Amino acid sequence: MRVLLLAVLLAATTASAQNVLRGRQPMRADGVPGPARMTDGVTPIDGDPWDGPPAVVIPANVAVEWDLDRSVVLTSAAIQADNNDDYLLAISEDGVTWVDVWRFPAVEGGGLRTREAQFRAQGRFVRLTTAFGDTRYSVSELELFENHKSDSMLLRSRWVPRRPLDQSFLSWLAGMAVLLAIASKRLGKIPLLVLAGVGLWATYSVVFELTPADPQKLLSLPWLRAAVALLAVLAVIRERLWRGSWPAHPVFTVGAMGVAGAMAIWTFLNLGTPQFHDAGQGRPTWLHHYDMRTYYPIAKYFPELRFDGVYAASVLAVAEGSNRPLEVFDNQAIRDLRTHELKTVATSKEHLLQVRARFSPERWALFQEDMNYFRRAMSDGGFLGSMNDHGGNATPVWFLAARALFNSAPASDATLWRGVIADLALLALAFILIGWAWGPRTAFLAITLFGAMDFYQFGSNWFGATLRHDWLSLWAIGLALLHKRKFALAGAAFAWSAWIRAFPALTFVTLSFPVIFLSAKLLLQKEKQRALEAAKPLLRVVLGMAIASAVLVGLSIVVFGADAWTEWLRKVQTLDRDNHLNNISFRTYISVDRQTWQLTLAATMVALFAVLRRAPLERAAAWGVALVPLVFNPANYYLHSAFLLVTLAGEHAGKVNLRGALVWIALLLMCVGSYVTNIPSDIGVHFRQDTIVCFATLIALFLLELGRPRET
Repeated sequence: MRVLLLAVLLAATTASAQNVLRGRQPMRADGVPGPARMTDGVTPIDGDPWDGPPAVVIPANVAVEWDLDRSVVLTSAAIQADNNDDYLLAISEDGVTWVDVWRFPAVEGGGLRTREAQFRAQGRFVRLTTAFGDTRYSVSELELFENHKSDSMLLRSRWVPRRPLDQSFLSWLAGMAVLLAIASKRLGKIPLLVLAGVGLWATYSVVFELTPADPQKLLSLPWLRAAVALLAVLAVIRERLWRGSWPAHPVFTVGAMGVAGAMAIWTFLNLGTPQFHDAGQGRPTWLHHYDMRTYYPIAKYFPELRFDGVYAASVLAVAEGSNRPLEVFDNQAIRDLRTHELKTVATSKEHLLQVRARFSPERWALFQEDMNYFRRAMSDGGFLGSMNDHGGNATPVWFLAARALFNSAPASDATLWRGVIADLALLALAFILIGWAWGPRTAFLAITLFGAMDFYQFGSNWFGATLRHDWLSLWAIGLALLHKRKFALAGAAFAWSAWIRAFPALTFVTLSFPVIFLSAKLLLQKEKQRALEAAKPLLRVVLGMAIASAVLVGLSIVVFGADAWTEWLRKVQTLDRDNHLNNISFRTYISVDRQTWQLTLAATMVALFAVLRRAPLERAAAWGVALVPLVFNPANYYLHSAFLLVTLAGEHAGKVNLRGALVWIALLLMCVGSYVTNIPSDIGVHFRQDTIVCFATLIALFLLELGRPRET
């Protein structure tokens, strides 16, 4: 009976998951060398060279055909092929009349990349042809399925860390897990020193493999970020395991969190590999010229460029600087920053000339010289090609700081490095203050989350841009000051942060919940004096906010004029209205229906008020971060603010309760989940999955918030 049952199960499994091409020889493959490799089940790693040994190079306009021996109802397919080409799949019952079934499009990334398809078609013969591309076509594996895709080697292998560096980090992670399990307060000093030495040597060994970084090694970045987040998870779990019989040694658990933080920053810095290329000097560079070619000139030439003129002036600078008539650039694409519509120079000339008229001859000469620096660094093609972006969207308060850095300095590498260094210094101060307020575990895990988070990945992690993280740093500083009951200073930091990027204003909303609840309760009990006392912390926060706002906004109006704020508000309303591919937000990837969004937002506010009504102020304030992807429609890199949620764990005197440990684990697993989102080759699918990971984490944190006692 058992043998019969096993046979039935095996038969069911086989029947439900069949790659009908596995091991099948093609019946036709004119001029294609080694076509059998396309169905041999050997799958390279996504990102491997397009013409490597496992790949079958296919000449243009050549078809490869297979006979399936019977008429089959096909429902799905997967292919691993050169990324920047299209491939066409067709089916036939008689081998003569063919029907196109699916077109596998070009995808993001380099080298061999996997695509998948869902369809329904019936036939005995299948044909694969090259459809469109750079004439260099290759396919390493093609899979066709009758039912579902559980038999897919391609789709299954994408989840498995298979590159040499992936395997090294997998071994390192397993070794660190064993080390953490062994390290205990009950061990003597000598065994502990030996264990520490082994751990440091193992960590040094894997880091040494990353330096200098081979470009192929950067393909491992998603897994490396997941691995360092998993190390931090192991450290958090180990502190709670065997506390009676084999208690963890805090030096090892906290040390592991510190190692995870350091390695996360190393992955954030692309393993020490500059992301960008300086065309003029012909070498890699850390400086993000693509970003700063917009923000530098707006900061320095705001009276002339405002929020709508940087691309218009850029075209004129290239035309005049190269002694070519403007008509040469008629077909050049340019984003109209007044409407965010993509136009051409030919249809935008009136606006170009209006912007040019804002400059005096002296200021125009300075502008041209500064733009010459960016043209050299980016090449004219890159400089003009960047004009399909959405321009400078920072507030006039942000441009105040940038203007202080750039106004008296000509555009150069040294000038841009000023902003990068200022950004790093402010970020370091934020992490130090987090450690001061909560403790080393919270600080190290905040660093780990900051570095290992993959939400911001869209070809760049933005390191090398000026003051990209200043608002985040100030938000973190405000939370730390609030925890230390420096209420007025916290309000000032929150205000400064909010006047830079707007998103941190949400922290004032959630911060008010416990104060409003307690004050209302006391007033209902006719205890006016106690109600006033309860409201004092919030009033002091508001006072700090008001003073800082008056100073910052007042200065921005003096320097840029009151119209700058009107223009900025109009610009961000346009940005917030439109859905973009690289958003992580409710309104882009969960529901585009405005009424659904409004109902969800209202329900979320009520739910948060209910769970935060007895919360300490700093925890209530931190929940403002969770509202960013729901209230706004933000680009992916703004969700980097999620690292601030690490403070919800409530570390005190080096300890957290079980609920706090689960908060940390949920956030770290968010980083691990981002590894999975990097598997799809479609960038839209990537950000949709990132949105799901983000909201799933926020829901988990909300559930952990339920039933918390008031802690102050």
